[in-house]
Amino acid sequence: MKSELCASLLAANHAYIARDVLEAEARGIKRFHIDVTDGHYTEELTFGVHLVKDLRRETKAILDVHLAVFNMSAILGTFLESGADQITIQYESCELPQRMLALLQKHRITTAISFIPATGFDRIEYFLDEADIISILGVDPGIGGQSFMPKVLDKIEKAASAISRRGLQTRIAVDGGLTVNNCRSIADAGADILVMGSSIFAGASIADNVKSLLGVR
Repeated sequence: MKSELCASLLAANHAYIARDVLEAEARGIKRFHIDVTDGHYTEELTFGVHLVKDLRRETKAILDVHLAVFNMSAILGTFLESGADQITIQYESCELPQRMLALLQKHRITTAISFIPATGFDRIEYFLDEADIISILGVDPGIGGQSFMPKVLDKIEKAASAISRRGLQTRIAVDGGLTVNNCRSIADAGADILVMGSSIFAGASIADNVKSLLGVR
């Protein structure tokens, strides 16, 4: 299994985010996921553009900003010059996803589009050649600590099969509910990027957590 680990900052210590990012980076994590939620599309109100700008000065790692928000066009604009390497738009809250993806491409930002568990594969399949990364959520967005929904594995497998069959370079990210116990089966289903929060930042030390995950991978 050669899937890439991505650390979700929702599970980090919010009083010491830069410290946790640098610790995880020192242990081999090269990609960080920043959930931006607005308190409307999701119940939680989380990170904003200033955090992205500040982290850009602290790390050269890949910063993936996930916009799980309403009013996508207005909010997306504030992140275009933030230093984000990748911006993930939320399909279900975005009125014109193709327009948003085209804007990101214009700004040379890696494009990703995310789908909640209840969204069928037919919607995902349409975007396989529209974005650099397809993000399949294993939980409902905006709330940390949820358990991965096993039925999502079928969508991962279908996406991986379609990408291979069509000769695309699109990568699959899986976000939400990933643990040391299920990450191998998720990777085996076809996930290229494993977005993990509590499994990296909670419990034991970050160093021990990453070591355990790398051992499973």
